[in-house]
Amino acid sequence: MKIDKVLIVDLYTDEPSGLGVSPYIDVYPRYLAGAIWHHNGSSTVIHYVTADEFRATSWLKRANTYDIVFFVGGITVPGRYLDGNPPTRRELFRWSRLLTNPLKVLGGPVSRFGTGIRGGEEAYSIRDLEKAGIDVVVTGDLDEYVRDLIENGLEGAATWRTRRTYGFVDIYAVKGARIVRMHRRLGHGLIAEIESYRGCSRWVSGGCSFCIEPLYGKPIQRNIKSIVKEVEALYWHGVIDFRLGRQADFYVIGSHDLGTLEWPKPNPRAIRSLLTGIRNVAPNLRTLHIDNVNPGTIIRYPEQSIEITKTIIKYHTSGDVAALGIETADPKVAKINNLNTVAEEAITAIELLNKYGSIRDGDGVPHLLPGVNFVLGLPGESRDTIELNKKFLKEILDKGLLLRRVNIRRLMVIPGTRVSSLKPRISGKWVSRQSSFVKWVRNRFDREMLRRVFPPGVIIRDVYVEEYSSGYSLGRPPGSYPPTVKLKGSIPLYSKVDVIVKGVASSRSLRVETVG
Repeated sequence: MKIDKVLIVDLYTDEPSGLGVSPYIDVYPRYLAGAIWHHNGSSTVIHYVTADEFRATSWLKRANTYDIVFFVGGITVPGRYLDGNPPTRRELFRWSRLLTNPLKVLGGPVSRFGTGIRGGEEAYSIRDLEKAGIDVVVTGDLDEYVRDLIENGLEGAATWRTRRTYGFVDIYAVKGARIVRMHRRLGHGLIAEIESYRGCSRWVSGGCSFCIEPLYGKPIQRNIKSIVKEVEALYWHGVIDFRLGRQADFYVIGSHDLGTLEWPKPNPRAIRSLLTGIRNVAPNLRTLHIDNVNPGTIIRYPEQSIEITKTIIKYHTSGDVAALGIETADPKVAKINNLNTVAEEAITAIELLNKYGSIRDGDGVPHLLPGVNFVLGLPGESRDTIELNKKFLKEILDKGLLLRRVNIRRLMVIPGTRVSSLKPRISGKWVSRQSSFVKWVRNRFDREMLRRVFPPGVIIRDVYVEEYSSGYSLGRPPGSYPPTVKLKGSIPLYSKVDVIVKGVASSRSLRVETVG
């Protein structure tokens, strides 16, 4: 099938192992564009636009002039976003029905797993999407579908096929890198999410009950040299901020056991090769951060984990966060939901990361701190669960340990996950109990932890203003879970400033003043 003109609408993604809400750009639109240019020719006209631009401008009218419109996205772990606003189901349906000329294709997590905007509810499913006026719902990988579409035509293109290797993707990733030039945040803190492998090592035992990662099956890994080539291409096109975030556990990248053992042995040499390779091809990068780390890996392989932690600190940039998927401090809930660790083990992992990662750079910013993830509403949750969660966080305070942030989300039930056949606690009396825990964390724990992590006098550089509200400009530096800062007055959107911390403004923001 010959295609001359394509529009990619980025609906944004937020998954357990990847983030693609602005200022992040995820792998899906980049792989998609690369597949089109590779198989259909580099002269194919491809335009890329985010959901926010699509809803705010004349793009809906322009979209009718394209041969194909790809809607790409899916929120499976909803969060709170400052710069990007994922579309609602009603918006997506409206957009689709108003497009009458192009072929309309939907892909990404939204069509494979369903999606939602907030936790505490069930995700809407593929059946809902098929009613939206979408012509093709791709439940497999979009890049695989595109290859089939171009080679075999519309009728012969399989919508369900998923990749088994990264052979083609390594080509697509480099060729598709140039769409970053169309992102509204390029030059203003755009962060490229980089993928190292897909799936979860714990698929062997079924993984966590609520998580989509085990549904991908046996993990497949990318070649380190191919990842470095992708970073080089993105860097050449103007990206200077990177996050190695698309994997369930950063510490097992390159492990020879990944895909065969539930707890694969880390490979420090592979991670060193990855980080040094990136530094060589992107010598003037500004941000190099990671994301997910399985605390179970750290407690089972402390020697290798210490070596990896030291390597990260040597080659990354400060302000980094290792997000630990603890989910609950209640051992009963952990057992029912096949979670990866218990509270005592999580504390051990947090202590190790603090020992080596809490050192500060010349501006006073810690190098690498753990973050903690909680999920509320899991089967087995009781009144005791909330108290055990509080006890866990109080122990962290009492021990003088540092956390960059506590992420709390209410369970969103995804069709196909094991939790969908259990009894989640997402309604009734459980909601008020969960709310009380959230309030305690935000009003008590978070404020104290922010004071410890960012005491007065710390300098935070390259803050980009992203919003103006109630007499204040809100901004963040590029990074993995960066702090939000509040500046008095109205500062132009996406202006870049350096600031000095004066105090805590709220549970999630710092009171600052500009410097320089």
